[in-house]
Amino acid sequence: MNATFIEQDCTFTHEGRAFTSGGAVVTPDRAIGYLVLGHGEVETTMQTWHGERMGKAWIVASWSTPHSFVSSRMYQVEAMIDGVRYTGRTAGDGMIWRGKRKAD
Repeated sequence: MNATFIEQDCTFTHEGRAFTSGGAVVTPDRAIGYLVLGHGEVETTMQTWHGERMGKAWIVASWSTPHSFVSSRMYQVEAMIDGVRYTGRTAGDGMIWRGKRKAD
């Protein structure tokens, strides 16, 4: 991962229709990725849309979202990407996460 990274070619076709994702982004101030929950010995990570590891992630808080159609919980997640710690929110495993650089 470079200091600034914008993931390319995030299009897939389903039943003849093309869908495009924005993909992962990393800048010095912001990051976008996809949370992958670890189970057992496997660590929780942040990944690109294509499944490439961006860095390690930690769930630092969660709360119920009973009126959400997306997920029953919201998670506050910190991620270490290229030596920079970001903090942001996601609706869970495999879902998009948007973070901003955490103050030192």
